[in-house]
Order: sequence, then structure tokens, then C-alpha cells
Amino acid sequence: MAHAAVYSLKLAMMELADMSAFQKYYSDDSDIVWPDADLDSFLEAIELLPSYNLVDAASETRVKDAAQQLQDLTESHVSHLLLRLSDHQSESYSLDDYIGFTFSFSQQLSQVKQELSSFLTALNSTEQQQLNKFSSDYSSPGKQQDLVGLDEQIKVLKEWIQHPYSSLKVTTIAGMTGIGKTTLVKHVYSDPNVVDGFETRLFVHVGPRYNKLEEIMLLVLNQLGVVFPTSDELLHKNKDYLRNQLWEALSGQKYLIVLDDVWTGAHVWSSIEFKGFPRNEKRSRIIITSQIQTIDSFSLRYKMITPLPLLNDDDSWKLLHQTAFSSGYKCSSELEKIGKKIAKNCQGLPAAIIQVGENLRGKLVQEWKTLSENEDPLVITRNDDTPLSKELYFSYTMMPQYLKVFFLYMGVFPKEYVISRSMLIKLWVSEGFFNLLSEDHPEDYLDRLICQNIVLIQKKASISNETTKNCSLHFTFRSLCVNEAKSEKFFHVMKKYIDCMPEKMRGQHRLCIHNNVVLAFREVHEWMESVPNIRSLLCFGPKQQYPIMLPLCFRLLKILDALGVRFYEFPHQVFSLIQLSYLSITCGGELPNSISRLLNLEVLIFSRHHNIKLSKNGPAYLPLGIWKLRKLRQLYCMGFDLPAPPPLDDSNPVLENLVTLSGVSVYSCTMKVLSRIPMLKRVAVKIESAHDSVETFSFFSRFTSLYEEFESFKCIVVNPNLMPHIVHCIPNFPMYIKKITLSGCGFPWKKIEVLSGLQDLKVLKLRWYAFCGPIWKISDAQFPRLKFLLLEDLDIEQWEFEGQDMQMMQKVIFRHCYKLKSFPDNLQYTDLVEVDDCNLSFMKKMRALRFAGGEAKISSSITPR
Repeated sequence: MAHAAVYSLKLAMMELADMSAFQKYYSDDSDIVWPDADLDSFLEAIELLPSYNLVDAASETRVKDAAQQLQDLTESHVSHLLLRLSDHQSESYSLDDYIGFTFSFSQQLSQVKQELSSFLTALNSTEQQQLNKFSSDYSSPGKQQDLVGLDEQIKVLKEWIQHPYSSLKVTTIAGMTGIGKTTLVKHVYSDPNVVDGFETRLFVHVGPRYNKLEEIMLLVLNQLGVVFPTSDELLHKNKDYLRNQLWEALSGQKYLIVLDDVWTGAHVWSSIEFKGFPRNEKRSRIIITSQIQTIDSFSLRYKMITPLPLLNDDDSWKLLHQTAFSSGYKCSSELEKIGKKIAKNCQGLPAAIIQVGENLRGKLVQEWKTLSENEDPLVITRNDDTPLSKELYFSYTMMPQYLKVFFLYMGVFPKEYVISRSMLIKLWVSEGFFNLLSEDHPEDYLDRLICQNIVLIQKKASISNETTKNCSLHFTFRSLCVNEAKSEKFFHVMKKYIDCMPEKMRGQHRLCIHNNVVLAFREVHEWMESVPNIRSLLCFGPKQQYPIMLPLCFRLLKILDALGVRFYEFPHQVFSLIQLSYLSITCGGELPNSISRLLNLEVLIFSRHHNIKLSKNGPAYLPLGIWKLRKLRQLYCMGFDLPAPPPLDDSNPVLENLVTLSGVSVYSCTMKVLSRIPMLKRVAVKIESAHDSVETFSFFSRFTSLYEEFESFKCIVVNPNLMPHIVHCIPNFPMYIKKITLSGCGFPWKKIEVLSGLQDLKVLKLRWYAFCGPIWKISDAQFPRLKFLLLEDLDIEQWEFEGQDMQMMQKVIFRHCYKLKSFPDNLQYTDLVEVDDCNLSFMKKMRALRFAGGEAKISSSITPR
């Protein structure tokens, strides 16, 4: 957490140093000295710190607190300056203002430097002692779990072990803490057929303390009973020597080695297979169990990874019943109903189910009922002495220091909230967790959490199976998140009246409202207003039917997400929140022109309660002041359009940073508008079309003339004219566009050649009436790089393919295509085909199709899934 606080402080100081009113008095020989070198040294030390090197918690807290105090001072001064600039009062910033600030700044800066120095000193002296302490607490896995719901994984693992591959093979069993990795492998390892199939078997618990190849080899040699000179410790670190010892011990044998609970990364995994253990052509096997799933692309080609799934509801209840009751006990129907609800609330994690079952053993029905009504069946904290809490907290502790802030931020969302990847990244960026000008990609941080099996994938992106579209937190990790954030004062969740007490909000920088009803209490407003340094106000509670007041007096606020809170009209208090970089809001009125005061705004999501449709008066426009938001990167404004920009002058009304424009109509796609958005990469257009009108889609060509490269184009026609073949041609698209989504356009299939020639097109989604007609013919020369295809609610009857290979196609989805009867035979070479509620004969043919390495997922509301 200290890493995030120091980084945020650095960004705040950079913003202040760039302000012209401040520069009026600041010079190189000024009293104020920016501590860039000190902050950079600290950040570099933290970022280079391996995940297994822990830090002194007390020292880290002191750094965080000192950095946040200085950040509060700096951002208060920035806010003061911005308000004056927005009111054209920059000349009123005086030398006295400057001197007063620099005096306080210098005093607090000395405290920050002192804490940074103490932290780095403690880091060098205590990291190994801390690791040893935590490792000893964690030293062995929790108790053996009952084997439930793993039949398929057992079968796959046994088949892999017994397959007649002659060379050494390595596999990894991956999954989150408590999911049953060790239980699964121990069961297979002890199977009589497996025991008889190997001359040497070793089950080696590695753990987090041993994270280098030579340390792992030494553990294996010790179990093999290999004796070599112990006085020469250099030999213990010599990879070549240890490798030779392993080869001498194992090269003539068929061996099975389990390396359990490995915490190291991809480079060591690859070394185990290619540098550490003998490849003796005797069908030897190595099984690694690990929470960490990260491997490089080279080792991926050679290694099978088996991610363990969470249990379904039936298996969850079966495991809970086995744990809570003695063998053969039959519980009452009332208790079974309550128990199934509790089991479901455990979200399929075996270790959580077992812990809950042990807690319930011998308890009364009323106690079961009380637990079933709790938000979570378990509360996970750092001080909890249960095996599961220890393991989960250890997973958090072992996380790289710079990654912890991203993990904790996942807890701002309510339980079982499906988190959009794009939304999460927008919030991370707006929070200032990283510099967009650096080489870091925001997406990488989410991928790292997923690879550590801490964040769960809910839905993968269409463009790549390796990219996540939606994700979530398991309740156990979320419980840890919320409790850690509370102790760190990172964020505070307001769900009940008791959560809103002043002593609970004091010192917080982020308030997360998970129940908007609490805002109806007047005293809650007063208590919220007493917290001066709030940076983020996140309202993720269920949407309210009636307007609710929301206190908006936080002068340092950077993020306001109030999409779920209803306003009659746009709250004018927002225009005093001069540091806002992220604004998401729903109201019944229009966006005022005063939005131009929010010069730091980077993300604007503006929604109305009712869709705005075209009328005799024409489209509804955003205010002209929108063109003054020079930092704006993403604009979502359902039912509104960008107005024509004012003439070019000294104010230069160009949105040079805007990359995403969504919710607009064709009236925002004029040359006047688009020419002032030079960096546009993603656009979503919604056309309100009457049945007696014809849309020519000529605006498509304007994108072609202005942009060569384009990431995503989406066009939805509402109430399209269903007369066939109204549009006789499709305008061109940017040559290097990557993703196209069309709905309601009514193009004839023969005109799809415009899309088929796009060299970089990877994703094509054709929804309701996007194209019409019974036959679609394509050849293997078309769509050269297409990976994902969706056909949904179309009247197509035959899809024909002329050629031998669908080249790069990875995934095809047919959804609600009730007339479709035939498909290309080449579809069998696609990695994944999904069929959802289509023609029955079509689904029957698809079930009979034999896939060459791929698979089909077929579901229907009529036939069994």
C-alpha cells in the first residue's frame, strides 16, 4: 500500500509543478525542492522486490500515512488553484499563498523522506526474517479434503500419466487456494495402478520458501537420500552439480515426482522440464501444483495445465453434508433446504465448505438458519486462526507489493458483482495507479491477478481467449479485501446504517455505497460531509426508482460513480469538484454547459432515465462546452450527440485525447466533428430509425477518410425497415479496423465482400437483421485474420464455404438462427463452436460433427442442455 501512496504523491506533485499560476513564483533556486530522487528510489526498490520478499508492516504504514498527508496538502493546493483558474482568478494567487504552502510542504516532506529511508533500511534487514516467519505459519497445506466433484479431473490426470509418451512430461494443476489441488494429486499419486507403473515416486512439498531451481532440486535430492558433501555450501547453489546428481539418481529409472505448492514463476517451471530433471525416454512424469498459473508462451507449447473448477451446487451440498454430519446421517427437509443455501453461498470452494461444515457440526437448526442469512458464511481476516484464513492471507502477503493496491481495489464492488474489465481499468487509471505515458499496460495488472488465481474469470473477450471481458472475486478473497482495506483505510463500504458512523469513516479516502438507501438518512449526509479528504465516491448499490440526495462537497474528489443514483436534474454541486477525472452519472435533465469547468475530466459517462428518440426538433446535443475538455479520453452519452465544434481559434477546440465515443447517433459522425477527434479508436453509434425511413449508412465512409487504424466500430439500428435489400451497397471501413459489430442494418449478404477484404479484422458480430437473405457464401481468401464470428437473430438458411481452411478462425457462435440448416464442413477445424437455441436439425448436425481438436457447446430452450 505504501507503493500506491508514494506513487499518487508523485503524480500530485507533478500536477502542481505544471500549473502556470504556481510556476509564476517557483524557480530552480526556490525554497521548495521536489523529492523526485527519493520517491523514485523507493518506487524502484518496491517494484524490483520479488513477491517472496515481504516488508515490515509497521514501517510501510508509516510511509503510507506520511505520503498521504503530504498528498492531501498538495492536492488541496492544486484544488485551490484550479478553482481560481476556472473562475478566471489566477491573478489573485499571491506570493503569500505560495510561501504559506511551501513552508508546510517542506515540513511534511522531511517526514516523508525520513520514513522512506527507514523503510528501505528495514526492507534490507528484515525481509528474510519476515519470509521465514510467514512460511513457518504456512509451512504445510491444510487438512486433507474429502474428494468430491473431481471425477473428471482424476480421469484426465490418470490418462495423462499412463499415456505412452516416451519422453519426460510435465503438467501443472492450478487453482485458487483451497480448491483441492493437493487432494486431487495425492489421490492419483496413491492409486495402485499409478504406484505399480513407476520405479521411483516422490511427493515433495515445496512451499514459498523454496523458489529457485537449485533449491527445488536440493529438496528432491534429499528425499532421494543422495548424500554429498554438506560442508561446501557452494555446491548447494551450483545448478550444474545438482543437475548431475539428479541425473545419476534418476536417469535409469521411470519416475513420478510431485512438486506440491510451488510459488515460483514461469522461468523455473521451464527449467524443471528442460534443465533440471533427466529426460530419459522412460515415460517419466512430473506434476506441479501451484496457485500461480503464469507460464511463458514457449513452455505453454509443451505443458498441459489443468485449472481446477469450483464445485457445482450439488457437489457443494454433498461435501457440506459429509463434513457437518456423521456418515449415514439423514437430515430433515428443512435443514437440507437451509444447508443447500449455505453450501451455495460458499461459491464452490471446497476448503470454505469444509470450514463452514466444521463450524456447523452439532449446531441447532436456528444457528444454521442464522448463518444462511449472513452475507458471507465465513469472515476472512489476517488475525483469524483457521487454516483457510491463514492460507488466503498468505496468498495476499506473497503478492508483489505493487500489485496489492490493484487487488484491494477489487473489493470496492459488491459481493457477486460481475466486474467489467473495461470499467475496472478506467477506474484504476482515474485513481492514478499508473502513468499512462509509461510502458505499463493497465490490462497487465488484471492479468497478473488472474494468473495468480485470485481473480476469477466470468467471461472471456471475443477477440482472444487469453483476454478477460468480465471477472469477479470469490467471497473469501473479497472478505479479505474488505477487511484489509478497512484496516489500511484504503476504502470503506457503506451498506448498513451502522457502517455510516463517523468513527468508521474517519480518515478514509474512498467511500463505497453498496446500498443507496442509506443516503436517505440526513445524519448520514452530515457524517459523510465531515470526511474532508474523500478521493472516490462509488455508488454501486441497486438502482433506485426515486431520486436520492447525494452529498457532493468533497473538494478533492477525483472519481464520482453515481450511475445507480437517480437525480431529477444534473447536480450543480459537481461543478465545484474541480479535480474530477471520472464522472458517471444518471439524471433526468441535460448536461449543463458548465461541464467545461471540469478541465481534468478524462472519463464521462452520462445517462438519462429514458431513451431520447428523434423528434421533429431533431437530435439532442451535448453542450458546446464539451469541446473544452481537452483531457477527455472516453465519452459515453446515450441519446446525445456531439455538437458541431466552434471555429478553430486560439482556444483550439480539439479533443486530441478522446479514443472512445459511445451512445451517439449519425449526427456525431460528421466531418466537422470527427476531424476534431484525431485519436478516435472506438465508436458505437445508435440509429433511431422509423419504419418509413431509409438509412444509407454513408457516414461509414467518413471514418475511412479520416482514420487508417481503428479498433472497434459498432452500429445498432433501432426499429429498422425490414423490407429486403433496401441498402444496395456498404460504404468502406478503415482498412486496419479490428472489430465490427452490426445490428439492424439490413445489408444483403452479397455486399459483405466489403468486410471480407479487411486485412486486420479479427472480430465480426452480426446481430438482429444486420444482413438479410437465405445464403451466405465465402471463400478461404476472405476474412484472412478473422478469429471470432457471431451470427445472432438472422434469417440465414445456408452458410457455404468455398475452400479448404478457415485459416485463423477460433470461435464461432450461432444464436437464435432458427432458419439455419447447413454449415461448412470446415467448421470442424474451429477451436470452439457454440450453438444457442437454433434450428433443431441444425443442432442435431452440429452434435454429430467430429471436431479436429476443437469442441462444440450446444444449448437450447427446447432440448436438454
